[in-house]
Amino acid sequence: MPRANYRILSTKPLPQDLVHTAAQHGIAIVAQAFIDVQPVITGDMRKRILELSSAGGVLVFTSPNAVKFVTSVWMHSENANNLAARHRVYCLEGATRQAVEERMRNVVIEGTGANSLELAKRIVKDGIADKVIFFSGNIRRPDLPDHLQENGIGLEEMVVYHTVETPAALNEDYDGILFFSPSSVRSFFTSNSLPAGTVCFAIGGTTAAAIGMFTNNRVITSPGPSVAKLVETAIFYFDNINCYE
Repeated sequence: MPRANYRILSTKPLPQDLVHTAAQHGIAIVAQAFIDVQPVITGDMRKRILELSSAGGVLVFTSPNAVKFVTSVWMHSENANNLAARHRVYCLEGATRQAVEERMRNVVIEGTGANSLELAKRIVKDGIADKVIFFSGNIRRPDLPDHLQENGIGLEEMVVYHTVETPAALNEDYDGILFFSPSSVRSFFTSNSLPAGTVCFAIGGTTAAAIGMFTNNRVITSPGPSVAKLVETAIFYFDNINCYE
């Protein structure tokens, strides 16, 4: 294993294969979770989610956590094996799409988007006439529901999880920080500031904008909204650091 020339902090745990890949490039990744995600599915919500398992519908996901908590309810449904045939799914690219493919096997994904507004525009373009069921967390941008309602598409939103910030003070410096959401950015900067040379890596434009509210350090945005793409972006940066000077 190559000696670590650079150290990166990830603001959430990463799959070990990505940590190993980074290590092959001389980059050591340390993980520290700065947010916690908690399901908030009530009895009435559970009943409604189970109704949807048999009735079907147009389902929208902008978070892998929403996919996880909704499908956890469906796992014990007698209709679980028939979900794919009953639902039309729209979701964000990257981690959310991967969660849909893994937890809703054989489902046909009607459309994807790099961000919530792009996804909403795709739904409008497809001329969806049915009411859309949007599963979300308590912290989400208004782009998708606002755009759908402005274009006359009915919306039922269910908040199935809460994001809780868990700030932690660092006792050492890093060459780079990986950020995966505006919530993780806020949580991180609640207790920390960065040395001028630390590079911030953002999983998307919204996260990059949040970073810019707290620091003037260099921010590099991943070309795709996935954990793997963000790690690849950091590896490319440090492999070609002289090009950025």
